[in-house]
Amino acid sequence: MKSKLLLIVLLVLTIAVNAQDKGKDGKDKNVKVETTPTVKPSSDLEIKIYNTALKYGDIEVARTAMYSLLAKHPDSISYLDTIARLYFSAGNYVQCALSSKDYLTKDTTNLFVREMLAISYSSLNKSKEALEQYEILHASTKSVYHAYQIAVLQYVLKRYGECEATLAEIIANPKSADEKVSMSVDQNTTQQVPIKAAAYNIKGVMQKELNKPDEAKVFFEEAIKVYPDFALAKGNIESLNKAKTPDKK
Repeated sequence: MKSKLLLIVLLVLTIAVNAQDKGKDGKDKNVKVETTPTVKPSSDLEIKIYNTALKYGDIEVARTAMYSLLAKHPDSISYLDTIARLYFSAGNYVQCALSSKDYLTKDTTNLFVREMLAISYSSLNKSKEALEQYEILHASTKSVYHAYQIAVLQYVLKRYGECEATLAEIIANPKSADEKVSMSVDQNTTQQVPIKAAAYNIKGVMQKELNKPDEAKVFFEEAIKVYPDFALAKGNIESLNKAKTPDKK
């Protein structure tokens, strides 16, 4: 999802300062179809600098132009929105979190900004804060992807009871068999895995940590039934099998 959001951000930045926000009517609360920031058309020099900087890929200059506009128009949160997106697209998660959090104190309805904040917190290993943001997102979107992120963070925070309940909700949702999440196979490879399979894998990992290898294997096998090429789940079964095999001397 991070890569998907980065692509979205890079696309919308080129037209951010000239677009009108269409997300105020409440018709679509899914952040995957997010509109661009609300910035009124302007002939200011900064706008020209911003657009030219983006044309040549100079994010730092584009950000400076936005800061100049924000200084001139401190009540226009649209510029703050764009600054947050610029930080996010550059992977500056500390600055993205700070600017996104500031934006959300003035407008709580922008789900795209909230998701950037959630991802930034997660990237900074602030799991508790990230969980809070994903819970707010899920309350609005009812997205199975957001539910999965909640389950992951509950697992990280060792809230196993809550995690079990969230995973059960995910598995029961028909959309979880179709929607996918990116998962690492190794340092250089990722897979697009159905969220239902990923949820079963987490259930298996929790059982493994609770020293219940037989129960863990059942869940890993369920994950593979959903997605036969699931490398991580296969690796987890292989690990369990090795642990059961005594060392030969």
